[in-house]
Order: sequence, then C-alpha cells, then structure tokens
Amino acid sequence: MNILTVFKETIAASRDNPLLFVPMLASLVFSAIINLIFAGSTIPMLGNLSGEQIAAHPERALAGAGAAIGTIMVVNAISSFVGFLAHGMTIGMADIALKRESVTLQTGWERLVSRIVPLVITSVMVIVIVMFGFILLVIPGLIAAFFLMFALIAVMVDDLSAGKALGQSVNTVKKNIGAALITLLLILGLTFPVLVLNFTIVFIPILGVILSTLLFSIYTAFITILLVRVYHSLNVQGDASPEVDV
Repeated sequence: MNILTVFKETIAASRDNPLLFVPMLASLVFSAIINLIFAGSTIPMLGNLSGEQIAAHPERALAGAGAAIGTIMVVNAISSFVGFLAHGMTIGMADIALKRESVTLQTGWERLVSRIVPLVITSVMVIVIVMFGFILLVIPGLIAAFFLMFALIAVMVDDLSAGKALGQSVNTVKKNIGAALITLLLILGLTFPVLVLNFTIVFIPILGVILSTLLFSIYTAFITILLVRVYHSLNVQGDASPEVDV
C-alpha cells in the first residue's frame, strides 16, 4: 500500500464530493443545538438552590442533581447515536465516491438504512469492548480500538454482520499490521494540527464555535474517508503481506 497515493486519492475524493462532509456537519450541528436546548433546563436544576436551601432541603437538591445528570446522559446518548449514524452514512458515501460513482445524500441515506441494524450492533459491541479494555489499565483499550478500526467500515462496505465485521477488522489489521500502523500515525499527525487550530479559534466569540464545528466536521469526515480508502486497498491485497510505501 502506497500511503501517499492513498492520501492523495482521499483528498481528491473529498474535493470532488463535498457532500461527503454533510452528514458529519449535520450531526455536530444537531448535537450543538440539542445541548443548548437541554442546557437551559439542566442549569436551573443545578443552580437555583442556594447553600442554605440545599442544607434545609437536601432531598430537593438530590432530586435536582439527579434530574440534571439524567438529562445530560440522555443528551449525550442521543448525540452519540446521531454521530454513529452520520459516521455510517459517511462510510457508505465514501465507498461510493472512491469507486468513482455518483454520490448523493439520498444514496448515502439508503445505504445507511439498509445496514442500520448491524451498524448499531457493531457500534455497541465496539464501544463495550474498547471501554472494557480501558478499564483494564487503558492500554488494552487502545489495542482493541486499533484492531477494531475497520469494524464499522466492514459492515457498510462488505455488508457483514456485526460478529463477522469485528473479525474482519481484526484480521485485516493483523495481516497488514505495518499498513495499519502507518495509517494510525498519519491520523495522529493530522489530529495534532487540528487540535492546535481548534484551541486557537475556539476563544473567538460566537464565530469560534461555528469555525470549531466546521473544523471538526471536516476533520472527522476526512478521517472516515481515509480509513475507507485504506480498507479498500488492504482488501484488494487480500491475504498478502504487502510492503508499505511512503
């Protein structure tokens, strides 16, 4: 696998198909809006009571805190679910675009709907496995995330079930460990300047939030397209142990 060729083709597909960035952008905008809406109800739950009132009525304070925490958890769960849907839709659209076929939001949505059940199951399984690994002193979680990096892609691209997609991802990484490591290093290399740029713009009043949302939607979509392109390359190479050209 020539990583430079893969990177250039990812840039070309992204440039020629701007619709690829719409699902992630819509997901982040949705999350921002729903957080703003529910923050208006959560903050009063936490802040209306003074110290004296909390001491006098601890049960009210506890109920308010519980309601606020519950609201935050529900909002985060909804945002995460929508994010996974956007990720899956982006994968489907990227697969089409990288095959030089016409990409539309409708085709992306239809691909997502047709694979939504195994996609959700796979997402849950990946989260559980990775989180369990993080509980075991972090490193096992990082290793699990590395070997499962293509699981959702396998669901969307190869129409695999959740279990087979997990196995496909592990086998793909294991048979192409060098290419997978180079891909990971490339992603980390792209992540650092994005974080620095975000740290710079996020403090700009109002405009900073908008720019930050645009930046992360572009970044997450591009990384998704890159991973799909890498997966295409590794799938073509099959069981071989290819050299990684840089």
